[in-house]
Amino acid sequence: MADNGAKAGAFFDAWERRDFDACGAQLGGDVVFNDWPRVQVVKGQDAVRDWYASWATAFPDAVAGATVVAASDDTVAVEGLFAGTNTANFGPLPPTGKAVSLPWANVLRFDDDGRIVGGSAYYDQLSLLVQLGHIEARVKK
Repeated sequence: MADNGAKAGAFFDAWERRDFDACGAQLGGDVVFNDWPRVQVVKGQDAVRDWYASWATAFPDAVAGATVVAASDDTVAVEGLFAGTNTANFGPLPPTGKAVSLPWANVLRFDDDGRIVGGSAYYDQLSLLVQLGHIEARVKK
């Protein structure tokens, strides 16, 4: 059986190197990934690879700071502190030139061959949008 914790670590190491072909090679063809904050379901190897790449495109200096925190036979939990500067479009949002820093977590599911076949992303979208300046932070006095 594959060491899925090590595979998850290698996936994020490839992300840090911006080697999205290596990331894509670790994904199953029918992978389904949930971006819960955006209520988005991403399906297929190319689309999931591109979802991960989109973060590096929008924040080219970003680091994910990924750490595998738990692993079982077919599921791995990864968390980190994402930090970077927004210099390109982030989905439909224009670049702001602002730096962001926010914790995140991914739960990844693996098949028997050690390929990622499903997963979910969790992060604080409100904090992200406030840090980018797309939403005004209001403090009740």
